[in-house]
Amino acid sequence: MIVNTCIFEHRPLIRSTMIIFLLSISITYQLLGRSDQSNSNTSIMVSAFSCRHTVQRKENPMSSSLHAVSLVTGRVISPIKHRTYTSKSREHNIIGNIPTRPLAPPFPDGLNKGRIVTLPPSEHYLIDKNQNSLLPPRDISVWLPPDYDLHPNMKFPVLYCHDGQNAIQDSSSWTGSSWRLAGALTRLSERKLLTRTTETNSPPIIVLIPSASDRVLFVPRRHLEYGDGVQIFSQAHADFVGLTLKPLIDAKFRTIRDKGGNSVMGTSLGGQASLYLCLRHPDVFGAAVCMSPAFQPGVLTSVVTLPESSFQDKTIYLDNGGDDDEVKVPLVDIWDHVTTEHWWNPGYWWLDSQLQPSIDAMKLALDARGKKYCYNKIAGGRHNERAWASRIHKPMLHLYGDRG
Repeated sequence: MIVNTCIFEHRPLIRSTMIIFLLSISITYQLLGRSDQSNSNTSIMVSAFSCRHTVQRKENPMSSSLHAVSLVTGRVISPIKHRTYTSKSREHNIIGNIPTRPLAPPFPDGLNKGRIVTLPPSEHYLIDKNQNSLLPPRDISVWLPPDYDLHPNMKFPVLYCHDGQNAIQDSSSWTGSSWRLAGALTRLSERKLLTRTTETNSPPIIVLIPSASDRVLFVPRRHLEYGDGVQIFSQAHADFVGLTLKPLIDAKFRTIRDKGGNSVMGTSLGGQASLYLCLRHPDVFGAAVCMSPAFQPGVLTSVVTLPESSFQDKTIYLDNGGDDDEVKVPLVDIWDHVTTEHWWNPGYWWLDSQLQPSIDAMKLALDARGKKYCYNKIAGGRHNERAWASRIHKPMLHLYGDRG
């Protein structure tokens, strides 16, 4: 009892010591890696806009081009273009195209000058009392971009997020890291890359639907609400979002109401729930983003058997990490644990590889129906919020950017 008490009292000190130790190992490893890389003149160009995850390496030992490098991450941001002109007296060299805020992770945490409106359960979950036993009431938050208040006559597209507590703020995410969705959309908006949102290239309105935290018997309720489409919990959830929540959002905010202006996104089981929501309510939602999705037989069967009108005009984005022939997911990533909360994050290093067969089955089902989609394979990617935050800009560009 005395030993347990001492450990409990000194737990903050033990935790701090462990974090410092892990950080020192990680920093040493990175410094050694960068030292090795500094001996080569390799320029790395990463395509942030492609539906395929590609890294092109160009070896040019004679190249004298410079690159802007992030002092925080050490990443190569973009080439620095040289322009040369000649005056009467001498030749001048001008360095241009130096980005100040790189379009690369880590994106900024938090609201990014937007604001949150909280909708209490009395306005949505408690309206249909028949669903209370299946869907426990909870608050739903809505993120409004800065332009919402700056342009009072403008209407906005809406993005509905499953596991909404993990989407924007690190402090509310269960792993201590969020997708940093508002930060990524803000960076894209700054560059005028959100060409299909508003006249000002504003981010969309984001509806943050939190997942349930309790259990039904021994099963997490989240696994039921986001589960296969053949069971009543997932059907009740999809009907709640499509028939109760969506009309409420349209009534309270200045939204684009047709299906082309309403998208759904989620990660893991939330990715499956997003596609299922589009299939169950095809006249309400026009796009689904499924990051590291956990597809189950019922949803796969729906894609094969539903009428083409249910999904032919839908925008579908799929991605996942995991192993491939050349790159393997590391067993431990130190940075998963350097968070202010929930510091012991399992990282789920195995899960994206485990989900690959069901993702391949979904791709085959979509191909068989002649449905176009975007698929992005991120070799070595883990199955957690921090990994999704590192590529969150890719699906946003596919939804709201210029695909041409």
